[in-house]
This record gives sequence, C-alpha cells and structure tokens, in this order.
Amino acid sequence: MKQIFLLLLFSINVSVAFAQPGNKISGVVKEGSGKQISGATVSLLNSKDSLLVKTAVANNEGLFEFFQIKSGGYFVSVSAVGYKKLYSKKFEVQEGDVLLESISLDQSNKDLGGVTVTAQKPFVETKIDRTVVNVDASPTSAAATALDILEKSPGIMVSHDGFISLRGKEGVIVMMDGKQTFLSPADLTNLLRNTPASALDQIEIMTNPSSKFDAAGNSGIINIKTKKGRAAGFNGSVMIGATTSIYNLDGKTLFIPKSQNSINFNYRKNKINFFGNYNPNFFRGRNTMHFDTRFLNNDKELTGYGTTDTRFIFRGDNHTLKLGLDVFANKKNVFGVVVSGFTFLGRPRPTTVADLLSTNGQLENRLVSFTDNNFSFKNFTGNVNWKHNFDSTGKELTMDFDYVKYSSETDMVLTTNYYDGNLRSTGRTLLKGNLPSEIDIYSFKTDFVMPVKDGRFEAGVKISYVNNDNLVDYERSFDEQTWERDNIRSNHFIYKENINAGYVTYNKKIKKWTVQGGLRVENTIGEGHQIISNTKFRRDTTNFFPTAFVSYALSDKNTFTVNYGRRITRPNYQDLNPFIFFLDTLSYRKGNIYLKPQLTHNVELTHAFKGKFITTLNYNHTDNVISQIVKPESGFSKIRFLTVDNVASFRNIGIALTTPVTIAKWWNTNIFTNVFNNRFKGMVDTFAVDVAFTSFSINVTNNFTIAKGFTAELSGFYRHKGLNNLSIAEPVYQMGFGLQKQIMKTKGTIRLNVRDPFAWQVFRGLNKYGLTDADYSIRPDIRQVTATFTWRFGGNGQNNQPRRRAGSSEDEQGRAGQGNQ
Repeated sequence: MKQIFLLLLFSINVSVAFAQPGNKISGVVKEGSGKQISGATVSLLNSKDSLLVKTAVANNEGLFEFFQIKSGGYFVSVSAVGYKKLYSKKFEVQEGDVLLESISLDQSNKDLGGVTVTAQKPFVETKIDRTVVNVDASPTSAAATALDILEKSPGIMVSHDGFISLRGKEGVIVMMDGKQTFLSPADLTNLLRNTPASALDQIEIMTNPSSKFDAAGNSGIINIKTKKGRAAGFNGSVMIGATTSIYNLDGKTLFIPKSQNSINFNYRKNKINFFGNYNPNFFRGRNTMHFDTRFLNNDKELTGYGTTDTRFIFRGDNHTLKLGLDVFANKKNVFGVVVSGFTFLGRPRPTTVADLLSTNGQLENRLVSFTDNNFSFKNFTGNVNWKHNFDSTGKELTMDFDYVKYSSETDMVLTTNYYDGNLRSTGRTLLKGNLPSEIDIYSFKTDFVMPVKDGRFEAGVKISYVNNDNLVDYERSFDEQTWERDNIRSNHFIYKENINAGYVTYNKKIKKWTVQGGLRVENTIGEGHQIISNTKFRRDTTNFFPTAFVSYALSDKNTFTVNYGRRITRPNYQDLNPFIFFLDTLSYRKGNIYLKPQLTHNVELTHAFKGKFITTLNYNHTDNVISQIVKPESGFSKIRFLTVDNVASFRNIGIALTTPVTIAKWWNTNIFTNVFNNRFKGMVDTFAVDVAFTSFSINVTNNFTIAKGFTAELSGFYRHKGLNNLSIAEPVYQMGFGLQKQIMKTKGTIRLNVRDPFAWQVFRGLNKYGLTDADYSIRPDIRQVTATFTWRFGGNGQNNQPRRRAGSSEDEQGRAGQGNQ
C-alpha cells in the first residue's frame, strides 16, 4: 500500500511539473574538439546597457540554464580557466524558451611561464545535495590514506573494525570513481588503508541519492574520486613520502616505518586523452586489543570470566595502477576505456594470551596462540564506454560495460599452547588453513538524458552478474609431523547473483520551486550452494525504490529542501559465506547463508543559508537490520564467534549543522555537528533487545594562511558515547596539524603532518546483549609523523578534465568480500 501511494505521489508531481509554463535560456559550452566544458561561468547581460542579469555555471555536460527571464534583448559572456573569454551575439527573448547555438571556446595561448593555475578550494564544500571534501586542500592529507581522510570528513565515523557509518547510520555504500568497491567491511578497510590520499581528488558524501544511483546503501553513498589529468599536453605530478608511527608498548617507544608514493600523469592532444596513476607503498604496523568477558549460561547465570590480550604485528606491500584513454571521435561521439588493478601482499601476525577464570577469579586455564598469516589480494577492473550527443541541448546516450575480478588467498598456521591453572603445559595443537576466493563480476548499463521544457528527463537500465567461489581447507596436527584434514571446518561455497534494474527521473523548475521525482525497479536472483553439505538456496525478489525531491527558494539567501528515498542493503558476499575463519583458538568469524536484505526509508529536511550554512533534519527507519554480533558457541559457552544476522529494526533521528566561518582573512574554519538518536529493537539469542542512545559528533577544520604559498591546518574530531551496531562505544577523539609550503615557483610542495600527537584515539566499548557480556579496548598505531614532497610537471590548468566514468558495477563491487585477513 505504501508503494502504491508513493508511486501516485510521484505521478502527481511529474504531471504538475509538466503543466507549468515559463521562459528559459539554455545552451551548451564546448571546446573545439566538441568536448563539453564543465564549470564554465556564463553571465547573462542586458543588450541595452550590458548590465548583469544572472549568472550560471555549466554542469558536467557543459549545459547552462537561466530561468524566469523577462522579454527583451540579451547576450552572454562565457569564461573558463585556460580558455579565452567569449561574448555571444545579441538575441531576443519573447514568449517561449530560447536555445542558443553551441558555444565553442578557444584555449588560451597566453604563456604562463610554467606557473600552475590553481583555485583556492576549501577542504569542505557544502552543496544542496551533497558534501564535497577537497583532499588536496588539506595540509594534513600529506601521506594520509583514504581511510584517514574519511575519518575526518563531516558526518563519517569509522569504527575499530572498519565499519563506516554516516551521520550515525550504518549501511553506507563506498564507491571509487562511481564504481562500488564490492568489499566486505574488513576488506574495504584494507583497501582504503592502503590507498594513499595523494591519489584522491574529492570525496562526495550523499545521504539520499536519486533513482539514477543503485538503491543499495541505507544511509547513503560515499563516492571517492581519484585524480585525473586536466590540462592539454603532457603533465602530472610525482609524490614521495615517509611516515613513522610512534607507538608505546611495555614502556618502550617503537618507531614504525611506512611509505606513500604516487605518480599521476595526463597526455592530451587533439582528439586523444591518455591518463593514469601508479601508487607503490609499503607499511609496517602495530595494534593491541584487550577483552574482559563475563561468561553466561542459557539462564544468564555467571559461569566464569575471561581476559584476552592480542598483539598484532602487520607488514604489507601494495601497488595500484590505473590507465585510461578517451577518444573524441567527432563532435557527437566519445569512446573510452579504463583499466585498473590493485595488488596487496600482507603478513598479519597476532599473538594472543587468553586466561579462563572461575567465578571467584581463580585461573583455570591459559591459552597462548600465535597465527602466521600470508595474505594476497588482487583486483582487476576494466571499463569500456561510449557517449553520444544527439545535439547541443544536452540530449545524450551513454553506455558502459564493466568486468571486475577479485582474487584472494590466505595461508595460515594457528599454533596454540595450553596451560593449566598453575601454568603447567598441558598440550599443543596446530591448525593449518588455505582459504582462496574468486569473484567475477560482469555488468552493463545505459543512461539516456533529454532536456525538456523547463526540466530534464533521465532513464536507464542496468544488468549485472556475479559469480563468487570460495574454498577453505583446514588440517589439524598435535605434533607438527602428522596432519589430518578437518572435515568439520573445511568447506566449499559458491554464490551466483543476477540483478536487473531500470529507472526514470524527472526534474523541473517552477518559479521558486524545484521538483524532482524518480522510480527505480530492481529484480534480484541469488543462488547459493554449500558443496560439502549440499545445502542450496535461491531467492528471487523484485523491489520498487521511489525518490522525491522538492526545493523552495524563499529568497536569495534561504532555500528549503525536503526529500524522500527508499533504499536496500543486500548482504555482502562474505557475510553470506558460511566459512569459519579463526582469529585465535577461542574466537572465530563465520557468515550466514540465511541473511535477508534490509530495507530503509529515508526522509530529510534541509535549510541552506547563503548556500553555505546547512541545517538538515533526518529520519531513517530500517527493517531486518544486518548487524555484526558476537555469540557463544553452542555447547561450550567460553568460545565466542563473530557473525552477522538480521537482528532488529533500527530507527535514527538526527540534526546536522555545517558551519563555515571566516574568522580573519588568514583564518577559515569549518564546523560540522551531528546530534542523533539511534534505537535498535529485536531479538538476539532468543533474548529481546531494546536499546536506544543519543549521541553527537563534531568535526572542526581550521585553515591558516601564514604567508604567500605557506599554509597550515589544525583539525580534529570528537565522537561521543553511542551505539556501534549493538555495541556501546565509548567516546573517540583525535586532533592533528599540518604545514604546507609551495616551492620551485609553485611547481613543488613540501608537507609536514602530525596525526594524533598525544595518542588520544583509543577504541573502547561494551558488548552486552543476549548471552554476550564483554568490555573491549583497542589501540592502533595512529600517532604518526609524515613528510612528503610533491613535484608537478607540465601545464596544470583546470581545464580539459577527462570524463569520469561511473561504470556499470557500482553496487556489486561494494558487496564483494574475501574476509581472509
């Protein structure tokens, strides 16, 4: 019934939108090759006295529009960085719309003496439909990783186990250049932790995307844009960086090395644009975890205590490479191909000491475990695309085909020594495992865009197919000589999925109102097969995802917007995988083949003052919440395992404020505050769960101009006590500062960054639900000092931005999971 009502509301909005009259001036800005120029400034001038009437900025397709124009004579001026300014011929506006001839700009021949032309962008920009983080604008981005940048971005929270939430809500979808990463939280964290910030351009944060985007992600989309070449000729940049973590352990101070390096280049000539980047990096790291557990039986009676101390030693090397080619065949057709790859070789080695105590606190057993892991992770992504412009109005058709390949393999040996209450040796066991995983993804999408009277119509389809093949072989030994297969834990799981989707959206401006409606339909067919037990399942579901957007410009300074969207979060592939992956002898992780998707309703009301001060009220309700939980193993209450389940319904209410302030000419600050209340209500281990918590977070970024070409940043965040899934997380806070100096006539940049200098950031919390009752404390090696040098070569103007391909595999990439780390 709700779906029918929303579809009727959508139809009424579109019908009303089509019925409204009005005058409009529109056109498209291009360059000589026919490629559209985004970001060009178009000024509408009165032909009688040349006075400015209105100003517009060309969108990504080079399209600009002026609405509510009175009859009379006009002309336009068009300017863009790297191009000669152009004045159009005079034209008359009477009754009806005016479509101007395509405006073609010539590149500027003025010699800038190799000086780089840069626009001073703020670290955080607030727009009506998204928040944009400009990575290079922050000196503290020096040698940081993509995960570091996310952690200090407005409204984003990263938990100790890599779960990313947005404004207090889990289920956010992370994309790279419009392609979803397909990874489980653990693997996504690994990827982001090994992606240098130097390879990033922007981070877009969208809390309620339109129907054009995949419906996945109940709390929104984070789109990480990597750098592309911008200028004609051959140009690019090289960055080298060195980092040391400063870590205190057992009264000793450890200096742990890391390195982040990158090469970005672009070659543009005539109808060819070739671009790419390469990032070779290595890291070493430390981490400590402590758990205090109270063991309960099925009647919730205390049966004993447990303490677990784990010390991790990490080491890894990774390489990322991306190459792309755009061919501007003629004024109407552009062809492109993009290939990228990622390789990671890691060796995480945890050592765990677990003590089991009686109810009176006496030591009963001690287990000392050491795990030697050798982990490899490889990814290949290929994209072929085509864009056709029908005319100069912005009417276009695009097509994308993607192939994505993920492969990973873990070889592990878990050695456990057993001791009694007097610390006398009682035995030893060894567990050896080989866990390979292969994921193949094929996807195709096509999008059609057509400007209509005072509006814009879009429609498209997408088809994707995924094959996920996971194998695990375990062997046990008691003497390191004789090994026998562990048939209980060994397994083979194959999952296949096909998603077919289609969408339509329509946008229209009616005087001070802007109305947009959309509908997306997705059919999902999933088949799973657990080979050894011959367990199979098949799911075939169809869902409708309406979106609605209404904006009202009360005045030049005040705009109000209300939007609604229905979204879905499907289980990532690792969560469906029933395999057991051991963390230590007393704890392991496994998936759940019975997981169902969770469905969410999002409503937001936003007020924008001067386009910069943004206040947002939001309401979010989710059914069948997919939550990561800790459970006791049946029959032995002192063994715990980590799994995922549909445990509850979830409700989130919040208010978020974005406040950019200029304190002085040399001092700018951006403050983001989010106050929210989360409530989980459901069942865990046959026990009712009803937990609610009000919390808040604040991000502050201060930028200082010390002298010409010399800038500094002081930033930090504080996240109050709140819910992380069903866990109660204690406050987390951090600060950092950075210095940046331009040298070599702005061709070079030196950066110095200090992160968490006082080692404040520690993750603490409580798991208390069902039969689980445990405190935890996790201390990673976040305190770091970094120095980098960047050299830019060639002309680096802001023009000629190659097309960013969103590709066709956005949703599937975010759900791929190896889980073998």
